[in-house]
Amino acid sequence: MRTLAAGSRALRRTPIAILPMAAESVVAGALVTFGAFPRGAESAIAGAAFPLNVYFDVKQGLAFASSWAMLVAALLISFLVRGGVLAGTIWLAEERRGSLAAAWGRGASLAGIAAAAVTPAVVFMYLGVAVRYAPFIWLGALAGVPAAVALARKGAGLDSGEGRPRGSGVPEAPAFLAYAYVLCALGAAMSTLDRLTPILAGVLLACVGPLHAMFLLGWREHLRAETFPGGGTTAMVATAVALVLFTGSVTYDRAIRNPSPVGTADAPGALLLLGGADSTSKTGSLTELDPRDIGFDRESTVLLSYAGAGEPYKASDTREDLDGIARLVAQQVEMAETPRLLLGHSQAALILDRMIIRGLPAPDRSVVVAPPPPVPPPMRIADRGASGEGAVGGAVARAVASVFDAVGLTAFDVDASASPTNLRPIVVIDRKVSRVSVWALGDSVWLDTDWRRPGEVNLVAMTDHVGSINNGRTLDAARSFLLGRAVNGDEVSWRGFLVSLMRYSFEPWRPG
Repeated sequence: MRTLAAGSRALRRTPIAILPMAAESVVAGALVTFGAFPRGAESAIAGAAFPLNVYFDVKQGLAFASSWAMLVAALLISFLVRGGVLAGTIWLAEERRGSLAAAWGRGASLAGIAAAAVTPAVVFMYLGVAVRYAPFIWLGALAGVPAAVALARKGAGLDSGEGRPRGSGVPEAPAFLAYAYVLCALGAAMSTLDRLTPILAGVLLACVGPLHAMFLLGWREHLRAETFPGGGTTAMVATAVALVLFTGSVTYDRAIRNPSPVGTADAPGALLLLGGADSTSKTGSLTELDPRDIGFDRESTVLLSYAGAGEPYKASDTREDLDGIARLVAQQVEMAETPRLLLGHSQAALILDRMIIRGLPAPDRSVVVAPPPPVPPPMRIADRGASGEGAVGGAVARAVASVFDAVGLTAFDVDASASPTNLRPIVVIDRKVSRVSVWALGDSVWLDTDWRRPGEVNLVAMTDHVGSINNGRTLDAARSFLLGRAVNGDEVSWRGFLVSLMRYSFEPWRPG
């Protein structure tokens, strides 16, 4: 890559320029080793080139600061340190050097601007992880990537005291995207090493400072020479193609696909449908399902109610205590004709877990589509008005929810008992209750360390949360499994590999 070649030339000319970013990475690696920073991929960008190191500070501060005062103090330190590393690297690489103090001041000011610019992306990323709503993640990427590219150009062109380089437009967006994927690979390596020992993850992070310096100084060299590094075309094209294919799949499942009923089977029993959070008796993905698409007739199909047997329910009923909901649903399951076959969506997986672990009447066979990951997010939200870890993030989440509510969008309640940050992990392995989980690729399956639910058949549908119910793979698997036929999982398949690839690509950018 021409960026790295240019960076190597700069370091051969002034080897001392490697020191600031090398020291930054050594300190970050030590903080990972001793547990002050997350011991995994979330810390992969702790020593990255500007502005991604600032992004790291903002995302961790928002998620874990116990008060606004602590967040402000942490960010002020961040501005000084990150601005100093940026200015020091560029200043040491210059053959003629101006005032280091002046360059440091400009670097610190730029770090402050960067913190403000990446905050919208950080907020959306934080919300996506906290409430398990993947569209927030996409909004975060949409807001973050253009801002990061523009800030990287500002950083590479920082005035070191002898004026700015005359060139502009470096790094180019594809080249910057390629650098981001290098950081994703670093995160994957750190995550793998962390499973062996966190010391190895910290050591790896401590050793990559020179690589980050080569990227920053390579961009600087191209600005000075008024050339463009190029590169990153493969990364950009692959990303664009993947987005187009995925968008097409989602559009097909949501708006175009109209499966022909396959007819009904002679299997006895009842097909029980259980909607997810914010569904109602008349709305939600499952209310639009034609049971004949999976081999059942309408007469044998029952929509389970969050309000009790035979009672219509509203969206607010789905946000009540999950233990209480599990008891209500279990009563309806017990009343159904046997064998009892369940097709659930989203939150239905959490309710089924609680039914099983408490010994309540449960379905004989179950398929849950687009379930939440089995482990809650690695963060907490402090109670309203309380201090402690998650106080700042909780306040921001509540403010955004208020804005959503004011403009008529579906709000999210981070204080509800069923909110992901308020849940405790319940991972159930019960061979008596046969289960299939169908994970939507565009859903939150890549927010946590493992998308699979143990003791189940796990499948992947190439669609999003809402479109997953109408996905062909979902319907085929549900029909086969509920009617007693075997279904092969995707734990070892190209689809499972794709989920893991997305998870590793996302982990460095989420708080943790």
